[in-house]
Amino acid sequence: MLKKILLFLVLSLNVFALENIERTYYIASREITSNLFFKDQKNIKLYEIPSHKHSLRIRREQLDSLLKENGFNDFEILSRYVYFELNSPIDTSKIETFLTKHYKSKYEKIKINKVFVKPRSFMDSLPSKFTLDIRTRNHLSNEGILSIEDNLNKKYFFNYKIDANVEVLTSTKKILRGEEITQRNSELKSIKLQKFRSIPLQNLYTSEFQAKYHIDKGEFISRRDVKKLDLVREDTQVTVLLNNAGIVISFVATALQSGKLNDIITIQKRDGRKLKARVVAKQRVEIK
Repeated sequence: MLKKILLFLVLSLNVFALENIERTYYIASREITSNLFFKDQKNIKLYEIPSHKHSLRIRREQLDSLLKENGFNDFEILSRYVYFELNSPIDTSKIETFLTKHYKSKYEKIKINKVFVKPRSFMDSLPSKFTLDIRTRNHLSNEGILSIEDNLNKKYFFNYKIDANVEVLTSTKKILRGEEITQRNSELKSIKLQKFRSIPLQNLYTSEFQAKYHIDKGEFISRRDVKKLDLVREDTQVTVLLNNAGIVISFVATALQSGKLNDIITIQKRDGRKLKARVVAKQRVEIK
């Protein structure tokens, strides 16, 4: 257990370090001015991206020192480097449309407010024809990487971020393992799309799911947290419907197995005889 905790801490620190190595600013011209950081103060030229390059990387300490020399004392960036990238003059609307459709196909209830797409390196133009590719689990996060491939099999990579709201099912109390998910222990909430470990439930499905394991109060309920509800539990009484030549007969029996909708289970009549029956509703089975 201690090894797992230490490994988690090491991985977390590595991720934190990677995230704080560099801060990127996308700019419209080669001239980098103080207005990029301080909107309502005097504007001075700080750097210029050389004509043969499309980006410039500066150490944070160097930039901080230059700003202080010119009277700017409130510069706060935690990254080790500051990276300036020229905006690519390309139309990303096709990529934005693709992302919008992709996310809408993955979520039942999602409202996409804005899609941001940036090439990972400067591009003068997009290929006239290209195919899009996105990683299998990208839809579980509001940001990620996708690629396009031209007819010469050359790939171009893009960063993207999606501003969207999704409805998620949230536990209103602690839900025990095997407990049915109902209005008594959950509710729908609208939240900003963030990083999920699995697609969240976005509807309250009546008599359909039960918890795979304990779910604490206030947690988002995802598909990995639930399984199909057992409509019939082992060793409980069930109502048996027997359809014989159009005449329906009902009687009570004991379920010898748990079962979900349409499962075939074994039941036992009061005289000890065992029969096979199909689960049709909560505590109801049918024999044809």
